[in-house]
Formats: sequence, structure tokens, C-alpha cells
Amino acid sequence: MATSPTNQGVRIGVMMDNVQLVDIMGIDIIGNLSKKYLEYVLSDAPPEMAPMIPLFEGKGIDIEFFFLAPTLEPTVLTPGLTYVPNMTFDDCPRDLDIVLIGGPVLSHRPPQADKFMKEAWAKTRVWMTTCTGALWLASAGVLDGKKCTTNRGFLPTAKRIQPETEWVDQRWVVDEKPYEGTDGKGELWTAGGAGAGLDMIAQYCLQNFDAPLVSMTLQGVDMHPEGSRTQFYSPQA
Repeated sequence: MATSPTNQGVRIGVMMDNVQLVDIMGIDIIGNLSKKYLEYVLSDAPPEMAPMIPLFEGKGIDIEFFFLAPTLEPTVLTPGLTYVPNMTFDDCPRDLDIVLIGGPVLSHRPPQADKFMKEAWAKTRVWMTTCTGALWLASAGVLDGKKCTTNRGFLPTAKRIQPETEWVDQRWVVDEKPYEGTDGKGELWTAGGAGAGLDMIAQYCLQNFDAPLVSMTLQGVDMHPEGSRTQFYSPQA
């Protein structure tokens, strides 16, 4: 797996209109690695953190988030949260580094999003989905023959309405995807429910960014994905 250099900018598109809020919260794990966030934290660090400051210095990443929707008008997530998108599907660059798709209801299929997914699929190296976000991506016809997962309760539905995709009963699944760029192979990361999505994104960060920095930021939010939170369900689940 290619490692993302920490001295290069990362552009991330987030398909979040009408989705479950917790499905897209993994972006904050990535955002905590940004230069802007680390500078903010270190500028207000208590004396007890002084020995740790050198471990953070110079490791922040330039990150730009595109929060996508069909228009720039305020739109809604659960639980009634209204936000203002900063980019439309039509205007968003297609050659991003990462696209993350949260899970909307199955009837939410705006044509602008469909066009974006089809045009950006092979130009963006890494695509991630959480919950029914995989069904949204599959509806664009790009997941035929790919190994994916979705919310465990929706697996029978996924197999029925998108039978061309190989649906797997796992917390998250990683597969290859087409990629027209030269900076590594295309990667498809799909997760089940929101908790699995958080663990999936944490694992992606550990594998693709500065691992000690990622570990420290995860400990700061009391996440420990290196423990038992694997990509497989427990036998009792």
C-alpha cells in the first residue's frame, strides 16, 4: 500500500448531504493530523504536554476538505443538523486524494452525485464508504465485481438490489479499484455501521500517515484501533 507523504497536501471530498452524521465523523480523525489543527492544539498546550510537543512539530499535513451537496444551500444531516456545503458535486475537482461517502436513505440519489461518482471514480485514488454509503456508490455502477460491505442489517438488501457487487459480511473490506494516477494503486475501503467506519478510517491513517502521530491523536480521543477492533465481526456478533 502506498504511503501518503506528510509534506504533501491531501484533498478530501465528503459526500454528506442527507446522511447519518456519525457515518462521516471519521473525517475528524484525519483532520486532527492537519497542520492547522496541530498548531491550534500546541499553541494552547498545558505545561504537562511540553515533553510531547517535539513529537508533533513538523508532522502536520496540509488538508483541504470539500463538503459536497447538489447546491450550496443549507442541507440536513441527522439528527436535524443543518450545515452549509462548501462545494457542489458539479464544481468539485474529480482528481481528489480521498472521497468519503456517508450513508443516506436508499431513495437519496441526486443526479449531480451520480455524475460526480462516475467521473471521479477512476481519478481519485482512495474511496471510502460507511454504512449504506456503499449502496450509494454501487448505484453509480462502479462497484460491479468489487468486494464490499455495508451496514450488516442491509446486506440482504444490498445483495438483492446490487447483485453485481460481491457483498461480504465483515466490519470493513479493502479492495483495489481503477486509478488513472501514478501515485500508487487505487483503493476501495467500505465499512459496515458507523463504528466500523471509524475503526476503518483509523486503520487507514495508521497505514498511510505518520503512525506515531496518528497513534497519539487517536489516544487523545480515546480510540485504540490497534486492539481488538479488527475488520472482522466476533463469532458471537
